[in-house]
Amino acid sequence: MPNVKGKTNGLKSSEFLVTICGLILGLAMAIAEQVLGDGHAGWLSAVGGVIAAICGGSYNLSRAKVKAALAGAEAVAEAGKQQASSQDK
Repeated sequence: MPNVKGKTNGLKSSEFLVTICGLILGLAMAIAEQVLGDGHAGWLSAVGGVIAAICGGSYNLSRAKVKAALAGAEAVAEAGKQQASSQDK
């Protein structure tokens, strides 16, 4: 598989920033229940945990798709170069 390290914008991507915001929001909601007390019946922790998990998982999935697409494109380009060089001989 071709090396795609450094060819995607990773930490500078909009999906990374949205994920960080979601993770912080999820953690804040989970912590808020502890600060506010037991009157919220655990829904803040549940919702906060779900938000954090979904954001982290969706970022991981989107990065995997980007890298797979880039690797696939590089593999096709490399195969085209090899085919062209073999036809020249």
